[in-house]
Amino acid sequence: MYMEVMQPKTILYCLFFSSGPLFADLPLKTMTLIDAEQIALEYNKQLLIAHEDTEQARQRKLQSISRWLPAIGYHAEVERIHPQELFFSIFDPLMPYNLGNTGYSSIFQLNQPLFSTDLFFNFMSKDLEAKVYQYEQANTVNALLLAVRDSYYAVIFYQNGLDIARENIDYLSYALQQEQGRLESGSATPFEVNQSKASVANAIALYYATLKDLKNARNSLILNLGIDPLLEPQMHLVQNQDPLESIPEISIKIQDLDEKYHFRSDTFPTFLDFSRHIERLENARELTLFSEFEVETYLELALSLRPDLLAKQLEIGVAKQNLRAKQGNYLPVVSGYARYSYNDIYLGTTPFFQEDYNWALGIKLSWNLFDSFLREHEISEAKSLQTSTKIQYDQGYQKVEVEIRNGLYQMEEALLAYLSATQAVFVAEQARDQAQDKLKFGRIAPLEYRDSVNQLCQARNQQNRSRFDLLAAYYQVRYSTGLDANY
Repeated sequence: MYMEVMQPKTILYCLFFSSGPLFADLPLKTMTLIDAEQIALEYNKQLLIAHEDTEQARQRKLQSISRWLPAIGYHAEVERIHPQELFFSIFDPLMPYNLGNTGYSSIFQLNQPLFSTDLFFNFMSKDLEAKVYQYEQANTVNALLLAVRDSYYAVIFYQNGLDIARENIDYLSYALQQEQGRLESGSATPFEVNQSKASVANAIALYYATLKDLKNARNSLILNLGIDPLLEPQMHLVQNQDPLESIPEISIKIQDLDEKYHFRSDTFPTFLDFSRHIERLENARELTLFSEFEVETYLELALSLRPDLLAKQLEIGVAKQNLRAKQGNYLPVVSGYARYSYNDIYLGTTPFFQEDYNWALGIKLSWNLFDSFLREHEISEAKSLQTSTKIQYDQGYQKVEVEIRNGLYQMEEALLAYLSATQAVFVAEQARDQAQDKLKFGRIAPLEYRDSVNQLCQARNQQNRSRFDLLAAYYQVRYSTGLDANY
């Protein structure tokens, strides 16, 4: 008798088909960015954890409310004793003592806090904490959307890079065919043919490296979506290009840049134009494409929308309520009670369902008069905590300001790089076409043609990279301002 062991591939197939119905309705085969965002907002595990944290904070708030409300309890006790002993009945003046083997006690009691600074400030603190967790959940949404957008357009970036690498292989293979033809006709040497072969091999190696990066980007996107990684082969992105021209904040800056520096699409700026501009950038101590007014506008948006900043503001309030709770320990605690009982202190001989119940009402006061300066030390700790939370808020605001300024600097860098790369692609395409015509008629060596092809590939990759960097910087600024946070 033996047990058959399942192979790892079989286990993966079982997991895939078991999770298939769960994700059957997802638009993976025609996925837009909006689809990816909606999937992530529903299935991302970190967001689901944040949602549960928010629910736990809400329940803690409800618990603090419940502590203010009446508490009703029932207590019953029965005791069997041998031999018999005297049981006392406080409500039987004629025969307060009776012999028996069994004693009974039955109590219904209601307790109601009347005055307690601890309960009051605990409720205030838990109310603020619940709002803090709501903002933390919104911050998770904000960060998740940034991660999904980055990984979504990273897939497009590497897919475009793969197309560029494939086209580069085709052009270099053409040059290799021309070189082999010249070798056969005796106008080329094996050394020149080997150089062409090396160029093709290097282009193929770049293709495989880009293919690996594309696979990693797709896996990163699947991870951000929060769905089964086995569904990655089914994922197909509808978009094959980033939407730079459709984003007003970017398209306006590109238009302003064209007008400011007169970079037309059919010409290439001179070296003197570039050197003057580069010198201005190196000597500048502030943004050149974004005004200080725009920076202040982004900062004001962050103050009102950034969820982690709003959470830190509320944490200051939580620390303040905690300080007040510690200071409230100087005051007494007052509570009331109502009791409906039979022999609530001593056991009596009357069994259950036959006893006579009696009402009792009262008020309790508890006051800590001296605790060896424990309260004073607790208050000092609470004051230090309040100061610490204020410092943390200032630190968070400074971090956000740096994030916004860095994001705008990155947008400027990507805008200028995109402008330069666009002009480089325009010129490199002309040079490649001219070199191809000359190579066809044997007017230039294949080496010159390979140089023009490699330069075009480099220019296209730079343009592709600058478009992705510009889009990533734009979404980083949106994240830094909290525009996409979902409260």
